[in-house]
Amino acid sequence: MPFFEHPAFAPLTIIFGSILLIIFTVFLFSYLSRRSKYRMIERLAEKGTVLTPEMLAGITSNGRGGAGDKNPVTSGIFLMCIGIALAIFFWGMDGFQMPWNGGDFLPVIGIFPFMVGLARVLGARAASREESK
Repeated sequence: MPFFEHPAFAPLTIIFGSILLIIFTVFLFSYLSRRSKYRMIERLAEKGTVLTPEMLAGITSNGRGGAGDKNPVTSGIFLMCIGIALAIFFWGMDGFQMPWNGGDFLPVIGIFPFMVGLARVLGARAASREESK
């Protein structure tokens, strides 16, 4: 039986198509936002406005935290929260059963982003200790 005739083909196509559409939309709006900021900077420069570094930093910063944030502590905490949320989500999908009581090990997926976040937080703490010496 060819893959596209498999009963799971339609749901998988919808799921992955939705994910791609969401990613495309996020990148599109990010691009449009960046483009409008650069156009504003161009207009200010054309008018002869003096652009100080502080003003440019305020205009070009995206003002949002998350995994893309430059601060490793913020992004680490964000990743740790995602890991906890994934673990609880998959644990709920499993009927809140523990693995030793017949449950799946699916909630363990949440440990990967949690540990990456923990590593970022601990790395930032170690770097701040080295800077203070």
